[in-house]
Amino acid sequence: MGIYQHLSDIVKNFVATIYTSAETPKIIEDRSELFRLSVTKAHRQRWGDSWYRAGVVITNDKGEFLLVEDLRCRINGVWHTIEDRWNIPSGSCEEDEQFIDAAVREAREELGQGVRLKGICAIKHGKHNDDPCLLIVFVAELTGETFEFNHKEVKSQRWFSEDAIYDLERQDKLRSPDLVLQVVKNCRQGFVLPLEVLNEYQP
Repeated sequence: MGIYQHLSDIVKNFVATIYTSAETPKIIEDRSELFRLSVTKAHRQRWGDSWYRAGVVITNDKGEFLLVEDLRCRINGVWHTIEDRWNIPSGSCEEDEQFIDAAVREAREELGQGVRLKGICAIKHGKHNDDPCLLIVFVAELTGETFEFNHKEVKSQRWFSEDAIYDLERQDKLRSPDLVLQVVKNCRQGFVLPLEVLNEYQP
């Protein structure tokens, strides 16, 4: 191989490396960088769905929990219609949206009701639709306000006793069984953190 061909191959490889680095999302070993980023369009374009999610758990005087029946779920990036699958109201934070605001909005969209947040009963770091996520679940109470819920995401809402929720888990009818059972257990044990532990909370 001549010297010119050798230099040409080096240049081609260098250019290819630069192009690949520009087009391929960066895999970050230190996830702390991600939690310093705002939820922005650029953030989602780089890492997919929002890393940040919020949910609510609501109980009534009978000790029952209010769950929603999901109408669809995303598997490997494709939405599928599902039947008889239950979950707590939850969803992704929108661009520049705080966890608290996202929780209230998700309750309106999935329950059709207004809520007042009272505390935090679960924090989950894991995956959602194959994307890493941080989810905060708030304890909430209904305010009496009513809204039109999102019929594209949720089929219905229903109160379930603790025993009935465990029955759903045994029948594989919980959308996020580990999360739902953790939330139920924490609420029953009174393991609820004050909202003040979240820096975005403004009393």
